[in-house]
Amino acid sequence: MSTLTTRLAALAAGVILAAAAGCRDGGAPVPESGDSVVVIPPTPLEVALRFSDLLSMNDPACFELLAPPLRDSVAELNEPPWQVFGRWRGFDASGRLTEVIQDSTGSRTSYFCTIARMEGPAIVRMDFLLSRQGWLIEGFGEEIPEAVMDSLNSERTARMILASPQIRFEIRIARELLDDCRVDSVLCFSSLSAAMEHGTSFPEYVSGLSQDGYEQLALSNIRRSAKLQIIQDRATFNITNAPVELNGFVAAWREMAYLGKAVLRSRHEAMQNLRLNGAWVDPDSGLDLRRLAVLDASFLEVSDLVEQLDTLSSTWPALLTTGTEEPLQQMLIQLDPHMMEQRAEDEAGVTVWRALGVEMNGDQDPERVVYWAGNLYLFQGTHTGYRLAWRTYEGYDSDYHADFASQPSLAPGCRDVTFIGNGGQYEYRLTYRSGTPVMERTQLASGSDAE
Repeated sequence: MSTLTTRLAALAAGVILAAAAGCRDGGAPVPESGDSVVVIPPTPLEVALRFSDLLSMNDPACFELLAPPLRDSVAELNEPPWQVFGRWRGFDASGRLTEVIQDSTGSRTSYFCTIARMEGPAIVRMDFLLSRQGWLIEGFGEEIPEAVMDSLNSERTARMILASPQIRFEIRIARELLDDCRVDSVLCFSSLSAAMEHGTSFPEYVSGLSQDGYEQLALSNIRRSAKLQIIQDRATFNITNAPVELNGFVAAWREMAYLGKAVLRSRHEAMQNLRLNGAWVDPDSGLDLRRLAVLDASFLEVSDLVEQLDTLSSTWPALLTTGTEEPLQQMLIQLDPHMMEQRAEDEAGVTVWRALGVEMNGDQDPERVVYWAGNLYLFQGTHTGYRLAWRTYEGYDSDYHADFASQPSLAPGCRDVTFIGNGGQYEYRLTYRSGTPVMERTQLASGSDAE
């Protein structure tokens, strides 16, 4: 038998054996499964390129590449892509993609670039959210021209905001949340400023914290990050049909919240790495911090002007937040200075929130002390409204109690707010000391102990 014949015989035997192996109990051969294909979802850059291509053709299919909240807000406009996003001159494929950041709300990344548009300022950043559909575009960052930055501090901008009820409402909510972030920072780690004034660096400060102190700092970071996200979301989705002259201001306002959260997130991650591994890697946030300082100063100045010039509003919105996970629980209320007390109850008659008007600091502009969800909020009265000055957070034993009332203060013409904690062990007193809100407690059984 030749070599070729031998090979053919072996091949035939192999085919017979394979056929026999493919049969079960004399039945038909079991068909082999097809090749499995693993589809790798498009990268953020590929999604951005696809969006740009569809946008160049004014194709509404580009809306399908948007994350649900942004897609829904765009759908409400009922306008073609060019009217919503403008016409891009060309996509910048030489930008910088940041690392993927994961938190309780998902995985995100951003693509920093420069995309010129025929109408409107250039796109300088595209934000992406990872969903079941893959990477979707969550938002855009716009270039803030110097001319716009200069105009942010002008009285003209403030007066235009006063003429727009929607933007006036939103800037008050944003300012209150920024004040909330400041109060949170002061209450949870105000000793950081004192430490740095004495030459102690942030890494040294974090390394010296007790476990309880570190956890308080970490939770504060999470809460502040969530509040900044609320500011960004409301500026993105709640402000529609803004006057053309205010588009730059709203873009700067949105960018301020984004950068604030980005800087806080990078510092938080560096802090965690130091705590866990003993290694400090200083975040590269120099440019962001300088830009953020300008945006913060401009926004705060315009916000102050809006409050000073507004002499017609009869109520002031307040967005109360609670919790330590994104998104925070929220409740929107309207503070009415013409009512000594405001409250809301559920169907069972249980108090949901309560606002008590009381003069606490002697300036003849009564304060508003609000209870909601186990927290107290102190809104300091001004000539034209309110400004959040102090609040508690969960775990402070400041739950609502029937004795929540005002009593005469040591300062002439002023009153304090007092109540007994639900545990019945302490009586709490919210007062002013040297112009600063202070919460004191008295142990009902034996003496007093100031917190």
